[in-house]
Amino acid sequence: MMESKRFTNRLPLIVLGVAMLALLVASCAAPVDTKEEWGNLTDPFFSRSEDENGVVLEWSGFARGHQSGEGSAFVLVLRNGSEDVWQGRYCIQLLDSQSVVATLKQGEFSLQPGKDWGMQETILFPDDLSGGDYGLVLVIPGQLSIGETIQVGNETSAYGGTWPEPDCP
Repeated sequence: MMESKRFTNRLPLIVLGVAMLALLVASCAAPVDTKEEWGNLTDPFFSRSEDENGVVLEWSGFARGHQSGEGSAFVLVLRNGSEDVWQGRYCIQLLDSQSVVATLKQGEFSLQPGKDWGMQETILFPDDLSGGDYGLVLVIPGQLSIGETIQVGNETSAYGGTWPEPDCP
């Protein structure tokens, strides 16, 4: 009889726990409304570059809908697949068809063999940036770089040329 009473007293807590678990599972499985979460950003991208030593540079973000004077988030991942400590610096630069427009972020890293490092970087675009297509480049000086064409503003013409070489300070 005592066991039955303990179960009856805990029944509301058990029901509440099951309901919370069901809501959690449902919210994880629900589709994400990209427009609501990311504003006007569209055209997701993912880029990856690997050198002969097994170090990997990856990043992802959105290619269209960035605005001058505003920030946009990009995810950076470095993977050290080599047998040595990998340390250095990175920079993110914005390019137009002729030159480097701005160095938007810089940082340093140190990775043990077999380790990864990842972070979300918010890139603030310059206030005086004209609308149009730009090259956004993630660079590990002397090793790797990857770039994407992004659109700032609402201009729809697409740049089809090559971007100049980045030059991290």
